[in-house]
Amino acid sequence: MSDLDSIVSIQLTRASTPVTTASFSIPLILAHFTNFAERTRVYTSIAGVLADFKSTDPVYSMAAQLFGQSTVGATPSSIVVGRRQVDLVTGVPTVANLAVYTITINGVVYSFTSGASATAIDICAGLKIAVGTVAGITFVDKLDGTFTVAPSTVGANWSVTTSANLVLTATTPTETHVDALAAVNASNSTWYCLVARTHTQAEVVALNGAVTALRKIYGTSTQDAAVITTGTTDVAAVLSAASAGRTFGVYLPTADTDFPEAAWVGAQLSYTPGSNDWDFKQAVNVTASVLSETAQANLRTKKCNMYTRKGGVAVFQDGNMFDGSPIDQVIGIDWLYARLQEQIFFRIINSLKIPMTNPGLVIVENEIRSVLSQAQANGLIDRGWSVTTPDVLSIPENMRALRTAGVFQFNCRLAGSIRSVSVQGYLAV
Repeated sequence: MSDLDSIVSIQLTRASTPVTTASFSIPLILAHFTNFAERTRVYTSIAGVLADFKSTDPVYSMAAQLFGQSTVGATPSSIVVGRRQVDLVTGVPTVANLAVYTITINGVVYSFTSGASATAIDICAGLKIAVGTVAGITFVDKLDGTFTVAPSTVGANWSVTTSANLVLTATTPTETHVDALAAVNASNSTWYCLVARTHTQAEVVALNGAVTALRKIYGTSTQDAAVITTGTTDVAAVLSAASAGRTFGVYLPTADTDFPEAAWVGAQLSYTPGSNDWDFKQAVNVTASVLSETAQANLRTKKCNMYTRKGGVAVFQDGNMFDGSPIDQVIGIDWLYARLQEQIFFRIINSLKIPMTNPGLVIVENEIRSVLSQAQANGLIDRGWSVTTPDVLSIPENMRALRTAGVFQFNCRLAGSIRSVSVQGYLAV
């Protein structure tokens, strides 16, 4: 204790309690698998994904697209992989003599070495003995050269992986994609853009509704040839008719293997919101479509994007959601919404109080101005914006009694971007 404490007593309070800020650069892969037991895992590199998934797994393919766009974009620093529940897998051995077969259940490795005259039936029997009894797990030798593994309780967290000479096939999950997304989001909600293994129309439409309710966005793709026609029942027509403003789609004949939406997200999502337009952007490891003018016109009618060559360069066109809104604009507005909430809340919790006075209202105004200044710096809004703060006496008395400030208003213009240019030249001789 200082000898001055009895004369001058000082208390210092740090007004720096942080608040959680929403990220707009983290993609989520949603898929069904049994590679890990928890609902989500975060990866910071494709090497980390390869440690958990085989290079032939769809999850690995999607992650490779997300992480693999460094030459054409700003790749994500991390991704979230979310698990849709699987309650039964069937295993089939690739028969080889004197080969080691391993199965990993809930992180524990079990091995069996085949004999000199191996058969699938012998291998499955040997694995059954090696596994023995595992709490919470049912291993069944089907006695026909196959085996099944399942959690004893449906819906329980579990995991199973195998060596390359054992092929696992998952049964169709009973959990819907919407329920899986809810469970994944409850586990880790830091993600902003969803890409999913499924391209099935009904599941895509259902996920669109779920993502919209979360104020996040969803990227999908399709190789359904009906999308490039005037048909009205394909996935693009349905989502366009529904004005799906938080889902974007890409038509590509190789969509189910190339996952172009993941490549596009990997190249563009990590840019600061407001600083990039998603139109006319390149990707790697995506096969460009060759589309007639009629097919392109039909896609644009349905607000569906494409990956084609323009001026000899393969690029994504047109950078829009299914309601026609530019993807970057939706992201930018979400960023503005979140940062305004976060900044004002930060000021409230880090102040002894904000008085219900005109000077107190200016404190809130300054937080709004701070966010708008950053939005301008990011390229989201144009300069010339304004903020209008209510006079304290104009706030109804009952609102002041409830300690609710009046309505702050701001006006600004979204900066947008240039997607086409017209030039008129006059040449004289």
